[in-house]
Amino acid sequence: MKKFVVWPQYLECSLPRRLGRRLSKDICVEKVSLEEIVKACEALGLKYEVEADKRYPRVWFEGKGRVLVEFNGSKLSLLKLLAQEIRKLRATGTK
Repeated sequence: MKKFVVWPQYLECSLPRRLGRRLSKDICVEKVSLEEIVKACEALGLKYEVEADKRYPRVWFEGKGRVLVEFNGSKLSLLKLLAQEIRKLRATGTK
């Protein structure tokens, strides 16, 4: 299993790609939080580790933290899974 770093900025719709967004705008999520990423990992049964004190270098002034996730695939497929799960959690009202 590989460990991937997942910053909330990777999934954030409001950011341009140059500031860290990794997914296309139709897949990404608005105002994603570290807690939502953690809940998505739990729902998907993924092992994770939270590092709340870390800051994404491109937007260092926003201290959102990061999550280290163990996953057997590509980073892009992991990000897509997490975005889908966060959308699903928001639709059911589980924030």
